[in-house]
Amino acid sequence: MIAQIEVDLGALARNADALARLVAPARLSAVVKANAYGHGLVPVARALAPHAARLCVYSLEEAVALRDAGIDATIHVLGPVPPNELDVAHAANVQLTLWDAELYARQVASAARRRRRPFSVHAKIDTGVVRLGLDVRAAPAALQQYLATPEFELVGAFTHLAAAEELDSSFTLEQTQRFVDATRALDARVERHAAATAAAILWPQTRLNAVRCGIGVYGIWPSDEAETEMRARGLVLEPALTWRTRIVALHEIDAGTTVGYGRTWRAERRSTIATLPVGYAEGLPRAASNAAHALVRGVRVPLVGRVCMDMAFLDVTGVPGAVPGDVVTLIGAGGGERITAEELAAACGTIGYEIVARLPADVPRRYDVIEP
Repeated sequence: MIAQIEVDLGALARNADALARLVAPARLSAVVKANAYGHGLVPVARALAPHAARLCVYSLEEAVALRDAGIDATIHVLGPVPPNELDVAHAANVQLTLWDAELYARQVASAARRRRRPFSVHAKIDTGVVRLGLDVRAAPAALQQYLATPEFELVGAFTHLAAAEELDSSFTLEQTQRFVDATRALDARVERHAAATAAAILWPQTRLNAVRCGIGVYGIWPSDEAETEMRARGLVLEPALTWRTRIVALHEIDAGTTVGYGRTWRAERRSTIATLPVGYAEGLPRAASNAAHALVRGVRVPLVGRVCMDMAFLDVTGVPGAVPGDVVTLIGAGGGERITAEELAAACGTIGYEIVARLPADVPRRYDVIEP
């Protein structure tokens, strides 16, 4: 084993249920884009489908992979589907995102006419991220156009919040109000969703009648504030992913010896250095160099030297009896200690989302249903 990822499908289901209870009566959509945040698209989607109103993916390719795996849940494609793939999208019976009232909307309508069945669509409205969506001022007219287009069944309207993790809620609530105003004329049966995990936890005003939860479903907190608020309500999210590798070599080095490219770490004493068979090509960020920690035999040890493309180093001087073959936990628990994705992210100057989403798809994954 060079590396292995273990995913607790039971934790995923419990997390989804905890979030669903929190936001009720709003309906929960589970976001499984980016290979289910690195956890593995098909097994995760299959586990979450009974616990969510719909599954959200980014690309048509992800949606088709779920259909090919026999998953018949409602699927919303959040990202753009190229015009030449609209027939494939229609055949896969997925819900599309519309963000204009002109060229792309006409292309989607044309594909629906060819297929002789309307597309189910969600209207994306930009309220402040400036990424993808109808201008909020033009949105009311565009929504009426969608409603009047027989090739569209408008099942939802949504926006995305730019600063939901921040304790200053002013911009989050301003965005939400813009969205509510723009969609006021919609029938109550049309789902309106603005909140992702952070907003769903911190700002009840953003829940409307539907929410999209991604990172929280995987037991990773979008912010310390969200974790504090969730725990105050007696709700706990369980990390679902464990990432392990093994020691492949040990080196006894003298004080003053340097380790790795650039000689960025120097031993201050006689030390034992473990070589790991994973590097930034396997998902361990180079930014973790001389900053992150791992677990060996339940002992927290530092990553030293620069992370290489396919290898990295640990100082295991403080681990009695460490030998080649010992399991190394990069994310997960052992011996009463835990390394979280959030901790690794903080060491790298990034966010937990990026850490797990960039775990390569070719790292073997094992799936279990573990009872709490």
